[in-house]
Amino acid sequence: MILQALQTYYKRLAAEEGSQAAPPGYAMNPVAACITLNADGDVVNVLSMMKDKRPIQVLSPLQPKKAGSKPGASFLCEKPPFLFGIYDKPDGAAYRFQASRELHEAILTGVDDIGASAVLKFFEKRTQGSFEYSGVDTSCLNTASNVIFRLLEDEYGGFMHERPKIRAAWARYSNSEAAKLDVGQCLVTGEIAPIARLHGNVSGFGQDKPSLVSFHQKSFKSYEKEDGANAPVSQQAAFEYVTAMNALLQNRKHVVRMAGDKVLFWAERGAQTEETLIGSMLGYEPEERSKDAAVQRVNDETTARKVYGVLNSLHSGKKPSDLELDKDVVFFLFGIAANKTRVVVRFFYTSTFGDLIRRIGQHYMDIELDSGAMDARLATPFRILLETAVQRKAENIPPTLEGGLMRSILFGTPYAYGLYTSILNRMRADHSINKVRVGMIKGYLCRLDRSRNQKEGLTVALNPEETNIGYLLGRLFAVLERAQTDALGTELNSTIVDKYLNSALAAPQTVFPTLLLLFEKHVSKSQKYYTKKLVQDILGRVSSDGFPKTLNAEDQGRFTVGYYHQRQALFTKRADPKSLDDLENTSEQSQSTIEA
Repeated sequence: MILQALQTYYKRLAAEEGSQAAPPGYAMNPVAACITLNADGDVVNVLSMMKDKRPIQVLSPLQPKKAGSKPGASFLCEKPPFLFGIYDKPDGAAYRFQASRELHEAILTGVDDIGASAVLKFFEKRTQGSFEYSGVDTSCLNTASNVIFRLLEDEYGGFMHERPKIRAAWARYSNSEAAKLDVGQCLVTGEIAPIARLHGNVSGFGQDKPSLVSFHQKSFKSYEKEDGANAPVSQQAAFEYVTAMNALLQNRKHVVRMAGDKVLFWAERGAQTEETLIGSMLGYEPEERSKDAAVQRVNDETTARKVYGVLNSLHSGKKPSDLELDKDVVFFLFGIAANKTRVVVRFFYTSTFGDLIRRIGQHYMDIELDSGAMDARLATPFRILLETAVQRKAENIPPTLEGGLMRSILFGTPYAYGLYTSILNRMRADHSINKVRVGMIKGYLCRLDRSRNQKEGLTVALNPEETNIGYLLGRLFAVLERAQTDALGTELNSTIVDKYLNSALAAPQTVFPTLLLLFEKHVSKSQKYYTKKLVQDILGRVSSDGFPKTLNAEDQGRFTVGYYHQRQALFTKRADPKSLDDLENTSEQSQSTIEA
């Protein structure tokens, strides 16, 4: 199913007008430099092909899979160490130097073309172990990426591999190599065709060049079959699905990066609006981001408003067709990671746009908190994962959480307990209770209640009638914090959150009596008597048994939600209320001043 879906996407790309899909025998390869040759095969110039410090992508001859101690040479698009025989082992260096020459001689010998002749002369004149040429700046060749060739005063105005006679020679060579392959029935197309021995590499994982289908160990093989014969896929089908994967990975509109994992998404047919909407919800990076932070913030907020507008419209009962969206177009989502030489499949999900947007919309509804204002950025899956990481660095995200979060979103299952506890632990470690973290905790608890067929106990905003002990203690903690800042000001070295959050979550019975004694001193200084009434009201809802000795993991989560809700209400911009009823009546209009 995965290979068929990818192959279908390749055919869709190839059929589009002005398609950039690589034809058979070619691929989009990263190129760092271009060597200019004269008709005698002399190097006359080396041009950098870097853009923004990255190699550009050039449609060039398909490279063989680089594996083993004697990897195959590439035609007119190769790395300098291979071209010039530079390697740490003498035998390997000599092999690379000779292999590159033999390949080009096999393809270009006898070709009546000045460019082909120049290339052959270049390989005759090379010096193994050096790419230095007198009078030519060759510093661009000191790269780990590919280089290509062009002919000085080329009448075609392109690269060497684009010359018509050289293209024809490459096609003849590719066809002759395919004729040497075993013939069998392709598992993807069902056709009888040459079977690919090795499947191509997938790009986008740095130095790792993994394959989706490969057989590196004897345990992966059966009936003594070698390589691709264990899962016969035709060479054409293998080329098409690998090309489709690389096209998706290179297109920022079709890939979401989540630390080490990547999520590819595409529609079975052209559906640009629907694909853009799904991408925005999942959190893909736009192809161009403004360097002006203020401008970028406006762009982010515009995107967020569009997405929330669609979600709210659907939530209010409108159909996708009312919004001029095609609910029946089929979407594919493919979660992958790399394990050196192999692609790790995290999940593969297929459904209609209508069902997919419903599931993603449910995710956002589950984690929604009433902040009274539009958040300028969506709480995308990657942003949620950052809240589990030390110092909010992507490299510190626990790798087991990435695929699990996306599976929960797509399949509507409860969020992973490990994700929930990771967020709780980060809160306790850095004392930062923000909207994304609390929203995710709320979502976890709501889905947990739903899976138990229980009434969901948490709302998007303050619920004064909630009786859960964790939620009540969280509300109380927020009021005590507000009393402290009212009395002593906001410029404090540390608040009760910094000093007592861990203790309040772990051992309420120990810490809250101390906090209430401090509260009496604070409230007498601030003269905020409505705060004292609010504390009395919350304490009146606490069980007659008093504060519990401990809170379990679920109640610790409810504590943080209660704290967030109450703090939202307390920081509402309003006139000083005269009674507790005034405070509660204005809670729904609260605006967040908490870190978002």
